[in-house]
Amino acid sequence: MTLTNIDHEKQIYCFKVLYAFLVVLLLRMNNPCIGCSEREMQALLAFKQGLVDDDNSLLSWGREVQNKDCCQWDGVYCSNHTGHVVKLDLGDQSLQGTISPKLVELQHLEYLNLSFNNFSRSQIPDFIGSFSNLRYLNLSNAKFGGEIPYQLENLTRLEYLDLSDTYGWFDYSIYAKNLNWLPNLSGLKHLDLSSTNLSDVVGWLEAVNMLPKLKQT
Repeated sequence: MTLTNIDHEKQIYCFKVLYAFLVVLLLRMNNPCIGCSEREMQALLAFKQGLVDDDNSLLSWGREVQNKDCCQWDGVYCSNHTGHVVKLDLGDQSLQGTISPKLVELQHLEYLNLSFNNFSRSQIPDFIGSFSNLRYLNLSNAKFGGEIPYQLENLTRLEYLDLSDTYGWFDYSIYAKNLNWLPNLSGLKHLDLSSTNLSDVVGWLEAVNMLPKLKQT
């Protein structure tokens, strides 16, 4: 074998190694293994601590080594690029209790579904209005009570809002004194306030009509 052939084979080998390296690099870029932040994990654990979970729906949520990545917890979804929690989908999990204010740490949240649980007629937390990236909010049939917080007006990216209560026809567990906050949600496409007590609201229809993208009420 001549020196020329040896050099040629070395070049081919180096090319193959470089090609394999680039393939692995691209695969990792498309599927990064970024775990959730410590702050967001602690916020979720505080949220769990305030709940009664008789059905063990949150069994995967824990501090154990095998459960420390909250992006792997049931109902929790994270961004593949940043690792931040962007979706919390806990609808119809038979959860009871109150919502910990620590949940406010999930500032990258885009989707929040707590429907069909039991929050014991507690008021919808004001701090939900600080989730400025939120696009989907479903608190329907979750047995909330009290006045709808005006801080929801800060959810300017919201496209879906459901505060309905199928079982609240007679006690009007949720009410509003006004809907001055509603026109701020100009991107809203779906709105359901069924069984919400709007008897004190003046001009509620005008407020709803100020939502240009609304498709269903």
